[in-house]
Amino acid sequence: MSKVNLNNKRQKEQGSIIVFTVLILGSILSIVLTLGAIFVPKIRGVADAGANSVTAIYTADSASEWCIYTNRGKPAVAQPVMSNGGAYTISGNCTLLPLNYQIVGTYRNVSRSLLLQETP
Repeated sequence: MSKVNLNNKRQKEQGSIIVFTVLILGSILSIVLTLGAIFVPKIRGVADAGANSVTAIYTADSASEWCIYTNRGKPAVAQPVMSNGGAYTISGNCTLLPLNYQIVGTYRNVSRSLLLQETP
């Protein structure tokens, strides 16, 4: 090949590396963003569940302690109010014997339940 043909060919190929680099980087970036969109919410959910689970179980425990206290005929005490934003639901009547109720404590979309049953 003559020198003129080699120079002509090189001029036509100038910039092709940049095009390939941009295409490869774009592909890698799209893969990373897709994987991030899939896994980041799951990682956050696991982290939140661990941190909020303890508060949810303590919320349910506080409500169950109130039920036991009320059931044992102690002086009337108001239902507990959670100052941390937790909430609870009691299935059943705490004043009836035998004890047989379920309490679900919830804190920031994490729920934990306790089942209390009195055995004869």
